[in-house]
Amino acid sequence: MKKLLFFFFALSSFSAFSQTFDVTFKLNLKGQSFPFTTPEVNGTFNNWCGNCNQMTDANGDSIWEAVIPLPAGNIEYKFSADNWGQQEALPTGTPCTIFTPPSFNNRKLTITSSVVLKAVCWNSCDTCTGGPIGPSLQQISLPITWQDTANVNYTTTDFGGTFSSVVADPMNPSKLALKIVKGNTAEEWAGTTLGTAGGFQTAMPFSANSNQMQVMVYSPAAGTIFRLKAEDRTNPTKSVETPAVCVQSNAWEILTFDFSNPASGTNPINYGNTYNKLSIFPNFGVTGAVAGEKVYYVGEVVFGTFTGIEDLKSPGISIYPNPVSDQIQIGWNGVFSKISIFNLQGQEIITENPTQKTAFINTSKLDKGLYLIKLIHEDKVFVSKFTKE
Repeated sequence: MKKLLFFFFALSSFSAFSQTFDVTFKLNLKGQSFPFTTPEVNGTFNNWCGNCNQMTDANGDSIWEAVIPLPAGNIEYKFSADNWGQQEALPTGTPCTIFTPPSFNNRKLTITSSVVLKAVCWNSCDTCTGGPIGPSLQQISLPITWQDTANVNYTTTDFGGTFSSVVADPMNPSKLALKIVKGNTAEEWAGTTLGTAGGFQTAMPFSANSNQMQVMVYSPAAGTIFRLKAEDRTNPTKSVETPAVCVQSNAWEILTFDFSNPASGTNPINYGNTYNKLSIFPNFGVTGAVAGEKVYYVGEVVFGTFTGIEDLKSPGISIYPNPVSDQIQIGWNGVFSKISIFNLQGQEIITENPTQKTAFINTSKLDKGLYLIKLIHEDKVFVSKFTKE
């Protein structure tokens, strides 16, 4: 009798530990415009395997489903598509998510029985019942303004310990901007892709005579290095990166990124490549552990230069020569109140207060390399780069 009782106890224990429950995951992709073929469910239960738990849409209503047998307990998961070709970027702090350091924000679920989950929206905890979400959103493309949320999909993709969201402009609450929080556990290469993994609708039109992009940024500290990376969304090895340094703090400024001058150790631009995905790296090269948590904002992003924005190519402004050896000459039809030269660490190393329309600055003691020059006249600020030979 003891042996028989032990057998039944062992059998029941084995059954309890091996029991699974059918969990039906549902994803509503009505109104989504990013390119995909097959959505999938990835999580702790399948080791984030990619496409091993694919979803189906048997009746063509854009509600994708997957039934997965899972044991009781807690899981983390998220929706992706095409073996991680697309993935959700869930907002931090939303009720259906859990943050897993250093940089993962996933959906959470406690399993106690078989369950059919409600159909949720991509990147949202909210359910999507009662028909389509709304009009189909356009895939993001240049120029980026962040203002047309009713028509453009401004979903961004964070990596390395950043958290981004479209919020009110810090200096003009009537406008919108992209807020990027670089957390205190962030990697030095942490950044944000401006869009989903699907990149831009239209490729950036780089050519031998067109290599620049401009981005409005807002940084808590002058001297912050921003890096911009353009790549082929289907082949990340085809990429080009270039830095720019802000010279103001707690104010909007325009950074010019020259992709014909790539960052050290990165690929040169190849005009035969397709560049249709763009990522920005705030405070590049500095970890969150060193800098602490910092908040940055990204405003408009354009290929080329902003229309109507004055820069050193404006009529009447000259900077010569470039590259420079011992002396640089700055001329204008007015008198600049202040001229400053910064190194790429953001340190102001030369300051002049000219009294004439043409200013001559001694650069003989500068080390070889790239520098920023900032020209101020009343409420106008002009910023450019020059190279010391």
